[in-house]
Amino acid sequence: MTTRPLRRPARVDAGRRVSALANRLAPLVDRARIGPLADDGRWIVPFGLVAYVLGTTWSWEFPDYHGIPFPPVWLALACTALIAWRVRRGSIDPIAAAAIVGLTAMAMTDVASIWTQGLRDIEIYLKAGHRWLEGAPVYMQIPLATAPADLSNYPFLYPPVTLPFFAALSVLPLPVAAIVWFALSVGALLAGLRWVGLNWRWCLVLLAWPPIVQGLWVGNVAVPLFVFFAVAPWIPAALAIGPIFKIYSGLADLWLLRREHWRDLALAILVVGAVTAASFLVVDARLWTEWFGGLGAYQVSQRLLPNLYGFGLARYIAFGLFVAIAAVVIVLALRTRGRREQLARLGVATVAASPSLFSHGFLVALPAMFRLDTAWFWLAFGITACAPGPAWFAALAIVVVSWYVPAMRKRFVRDPWHPLGSAAAAWPGALQRAPLRRPVAGDRDGVAGNEIDRHPRGTAPEATS
Repeated sequence: MTTRPLRRPARVDAGRRVSALANRLAPLVDRARIGPLADDGRWIVPFGLVAYVLGTTWSWEFPDYHGIPFPPVWLALACTALIAWRVRRGSIDPIAAAAIVGLTAMAMTDVASIWTQGLRDIEIYLKAGHRWLEGAPVYMQIPLATAPADLSNYPFLYPPVTLPFFAALSVLPLPVAAIVWFALSVGALLAGLRWVGLNWRWCLVLLAWPPIVQGLWVGNVAVPLFVFFAVAPWIPAALAIGPIFKIYSGLADLWLLRREHWRDLALAILVVGAVTAASFLVVDARLWTEWFGGLGAYQVSQRLLPNLYGFGLARYIAFGLFVAIAAVVIVLALRTRGRREQLARLGVATVAASPSLFSHGFLVALPAMFRLDTAWFWLAFGITACAPGPAWFAALAIVVVSWYVPAMRKRFVRDPWHPLGSAAAAWPGALQRAPLRRPVAGDRDGVAGNEIDRHPRGTAPEATS
């Protein structure tokens, strides 16, 4: 009698085949795997930024549309910088790699900006001041159907109260007026960055940021106005200056209401009212009617020339949805007890709610971006490395998400790769330097998890050097 061999269960055979296949594939997986990415998840940031820059600039030319393809030039520059850093330092970490990727993209974007029409915005202001002095019409009442060849012929949109200032500047020869405006803008910008908490080294780094470079290059008023937003923790009434030029920047004035700065709010209203009343001594009252007509004509022009929206949300989505998103961000910005935190968030809300948005409009979002932890900061900062577009709102989305995810926010630790150094939030030590009012019971200058509030000295030396 013969016995038949026992047959192994099919499940055992299948399991051994899977194990054998896994053993054969393991060396291939190890060779294909990016080792550093497995060891440090922060490597996702530089790799993600590389993919973002390539995807954004895939059809670009450098330095303008007559030039050579942008991506290979940028890749060569970035790789050279990465190799040089690796050779000099002996190693490279993911944050250094992200910084090199972002800054090289910014450098090339800045060079490309120079090929656009420079000083066009300040020329718009000077032309308006000159026309006012000559008694000519200042505000365009007929919508634009085509873009002017000379970009300084776009309509002037600021209130009549600003005309005497621009008229005084227009008396100077254009080169002199441009130098004066540029010097004023750089000085105000650097003062604002220092007030926010940056040292001089980081101020120089920020001068390569496309919103700043492009704002200085065209001479937009948003650059010098940043100082009034930055100084608000010490002089809250300074927030009233922005709306004189850009009405929507008045959203930051909600901070005065929310924080109950009644005296500063009254002072702001008094100053603006006094300046406006004084302007009637030299500015004809009819100009105010023409100004409102000019704003209406500009809204019609935006529908005919979508470029007038810049890259504001209103250009890409229905107006009702734009208003809803802006309202949500404003409400979320106000729902915090931290004074500086709330002001920084209102800067983000101002950007989100801007009916027309250009790169320099992102300046007031900087304090909120500085609140991000280092890896998240360089991700958001790197997104704004290329020419502005809808993708920039991803940087704002990262900031808004960080309001509810403490792990995404910077801690009170020394970090040379972060603009604030050891501080955990913008305006470090603001209350310790110049208290604005007596502390109210239950009012904390910061949100949960803001270690700066618990630090005995309030700020770190490198954050205020």
